[in-house]
Amino acid sequence: SATKTSKSIDELPIPVTIISEKEIQEFSASKLYDVITKQTGIVSVPTRTGTEGLQMQGLDASYTTVLIDGFPIIGRSFGALDLNRISVADIEKIEVVKGPSSSLYGSNALGGVINLISKKQIDDGPIINTSLKHASHNTTNSSLVYKYKEGTFQISNSIDYYNTDGYDLIDSDMLSTVNPYSNYTFRSNLKYALSDKLLLNTNGHYYKQEQINIATDSSSLLKGESNIKEWSFGTSAKYLMNSNFFQQLEIYKTNYRADEFLNTEDGVLYEDNYFDHTLLQSEMKSYFTYKGLNSIVGFGITKEELSRRDFSNNPEQDLKFIYGQLDATAFNKVNIILGSRYDNYTNYTPVVSNKLALGFSLTNKIQINSSVGTGFKTPDFRQKYFDFTNSTIGYIVLGRDVAIDRLEDMQNVQEVVPFSELSSPLKSETSLNINIGLRYNPTDNLSFDFNFFNNKVNDLIEWKLVATGENNINIYSYFNVNQVETKGLEFNTTYKKTDNWEIKFGYQLLYAYDTEVVKDIEKDDSDYYALDTETLTSIKLNKDDYFGLFNRSRHMGNIKLNYHLNEKTDLNAMLTYRSKYALSDSNGNEILDIYDKFIDGYSLCDVGVTHHINPLQSCQIGIKNIFGFTNPEYISNITGRLYYMNFKINFK
Repeated sequence: SATKTSKSIDELPIPVTIISEKEIQEFSASKLYDVITKQTGIVSVPTRTGTEGLQMQGLDASYTTVLIDGFPIIGRSFGALDLNRISVADIEKIEVVKGPSSSLYGSNALGGVINLISKKQIDDGPIINTSLKHASHNTTNSSLVYKYKEGTFQISNSIDYYNTDGYDLIDSDMLSTVNPYSNYTFRSNLKYALSDKLLLNTNGHYYKQEQINIATDSSSLLKGESNIKEWSFGTSAKYLMNSNFFQQLEIYKTNYRADEFLNTEDGVLYEDNYFDHTLLQSEMKSYFTYKGLNSIVGFGITKEELSRRDFSNNPEQDLKFIYGQLDATAFNKVNIILGSRYDNYTNYTPVVSNKLALGFSLTNKIQINSSVGTGFKTPDFRQKYFDFTNSTIGYIVLGRDVAIDRLEDMQNVQEVVPFSELSSPLKSETSLNINIGLRYNPTDNLSFDFNFFNNKVNDLIEWKLVATGENNINIYSYFNVNQVETKGLEFNTTYKKTDNWEIKFGYQLLYAYDTEVVKDIEKDDSDYYALDTETLTSIKLNKDDYFGLFNRSRHMGNIKLNYHLNEKTDLNAMLTYRSKYALSDSNGNEILDIYDKFIDGYSLCDVGVTHHINPLQSCQIGIKNIFGFTNPEYISNITGRLYYMNFKINFK
């Protein structure tokens, strides 16, 4: 239903993954991070602020939209949404759509969509689910889910509490890798049918996190706190005119607020920051079904505003949009999905995003799927209005819309880029995506799924040096710089031996590079050279020496085993692999080549055992990262070997 219409995954001609509740529970997942990073082709990417974003088909975290029951989650740090903020305690399944979904969801869905769907209840009466988990680093996670259904009335309330002491991978410094923190999430869902034709649905959530904040300057230790508060409320009314036509009106508002401060050892305020983001969205959707033809038409408005310490003003942005999608079957064997969306942002040229997907069965065991789509991402508030000074390291970052005014107010500024290039506004990033897939089911117990993908992103927005100020401080701003391309193959296979055991294998081959760099290297007068550290000689680079974009691995894979030891006990094991990658240029030519310093590839193995005491009670023990892998210098989100125990009690 991440495509906004309910449809069997086997019939979809686009690359989609469904993560079931069973899979969420197999490894005692607490947060979205624990689940999503175990999927083929998806890798967790730490941001500069320590949060966990994700990379999909080689595209950055800022290009993926994350939803809960179809409503967007906001509050991104450097473009990435922190996956550790999102509890999965009351989640029934997670849908992952790969490739641009801007034809339905607009900006920020250039790379794909992740939609978390809350648990639903079928039988009347109350249901209570509880769990208590304890893990390494004195981590405690407890949750309570209460559901009640009586006829057409349904209510679901859940609360999830998480507390940890954090961890430290480097003992030689005064700082922890992750400081202690605690958070809780409360969610509520209510559904009621006023009549046979009118259905009401409301949902809301509240999230609060508190964390110790510790840093250092050149001479002393700084201490403070970091606090996050987030809330949302949405309501919808669905009117069923007849069996073939219904309309739905949705209104949704959400706010994300982060506050942090640091004091010196003498208790004097050293730094104080805040981030306050609000989104209000109204949308009307109409669904029509007739003789195998399913269509949806929607339109709406969105208002956003952001206030933060590092902005010179409080920017606002309005959006008006309209979209439509047709889902039909031709000749009784070809499935066609055709969608288009028109987005009109304040102060931006309107954008039209399109998608066409075709799927057809060669035989009853082989299905061919293909899709082509365009996507876009408007410049975010940070890229337009940032006014940030890092006094510790010594640099300034200015948003494109405030850069000229700020530079004119500065003294002794030396141009690196002509300031006239800053006078025009940033353009939206746009993309073209192609997927070609093959599904082969030779038997009921064996399946193969291949998907070839290609993404081209134009007018990529990056920051670059524009000037130097007093004391040679570097000043940066944002530009539309070039085109990047990510392409490769994703392969998944599943083999199931009756009800005793199941094995799954997934692999992704990825090539990600800057197309302008490829063109320049191929020229005879190319200026790209590298230093051979063994011979200390300068080497002219060729196309084969260029590795591609930073923080991308050429190979990623996973193997997963589910084995039923007996009627009450299950064994789950999973091995994941990521090949080498690099985070920065180490030889001064500003690109990633084979002579740069790489982070070695690594493997992680998780093992868990679940014992069902009775149909309503179970216990779980397990080890994550059983080999104890760590890389403190470069990988801050892998903490070494983790042990956990989890107890669950269900009532009814």
